[in-house]
Amino acid sequence: MITLPILNTRFPAANPLYDLRGYLRPGIVGLGGSTGCWAQVTENLIIVSLRVNPSGTQIIDGNILYGLPEDLWPSVNTPDTAQQQLFLMADGRVWLRSSADWKLQDRTEVNAIFIAPRRA
Repeated sequence: MITLPILNTRFPAANPLYDLRGYLRPGIVGLGGSTGCWAQVTENLIIVSLRVNPSGTQIIDGNILYGLPEDLWPSVNTPDTAQQQLFLMADGRVWLRSSADWKLQDRTEVNAIFIAPRRA
């Protein structure tokens, strides 16, 4: 059972969208109001969507979001669909690979979508 805030959507009881803003690293701002940082869980998949401004923080370890409940952990480290060197990690964090050719704090907007298999 996932106990996170649910976004106000048309059909909140059918595969609800969970608000992930509380798991953002301090200094990172979610963009787009409550719909800027969410997750949806189906029987077999986890979908995470992030739209954030990371320019207000110095990020050394590459973590944008961390501490997700285990029900939102994917079975494998999963790259974002645009292949920007961002990953939804199997330990419940969103991480920018240290070898990426860009830095989070140099951006005023980062968008990423992750579609990952759920743990069995």
